[in-house]
Amino acid sequence: MGRDQDLRLKVWRCDPRASLPEKASPGAVGWDIRALEDTVVPPQAQVLVRTGLVIAAPPPYAMFLFPRSSLFRKKGLIFPHSAGIIDFDYCGAEDELKVPVLNLRAEPVLIKAGERIAQLVFLKALVEAPWEVLEEPPTPSSRGGFGSTGGYHR
Repeated sequence: MGRDQDLRLKVWRCDPRASLPEKASPGAVGWDIRALEDTVVPPQAQVLVRTGLVIAAPPPYAMFLFPRSSLFRKKGLIFPHSAGIIDFDYCGAEDELKVPVLNLRAEPVLIKAGERIAQLVFLKALVEAPWEVLEEPPTPSSRGGFGSTGGYHR
């Protein structure tokens, strides 16, 4: 896999127990993020799981936080907002990366310290651009949406 030789990922352990992000395999796209401490997620409740890390996104690469595929399958946990977007300027002393989880089960779920719970992905993002206000739609007809390209059929 290619590596951007000029790119440096900057991370600060705001808690010395924090594990650095790591890739599980050479072909992995996301960096695994681990829970800092044991955390119990009550039934039907949302909790922010500490990581002990402050990470600076290196422009133009934006950070996106996604659940690991096993989070739902093994624990019944989801991200309440599907994915997290971490802004370039969210890297100050109080800006610890926390992983929001929602327990869909009827019983409490334990996340153990050091358990891999999320993936951090870096993607190039358009940072600044002017908006051009149009007097009419960009194209004359709509292509449709919400399953219009051959999604669900009865």
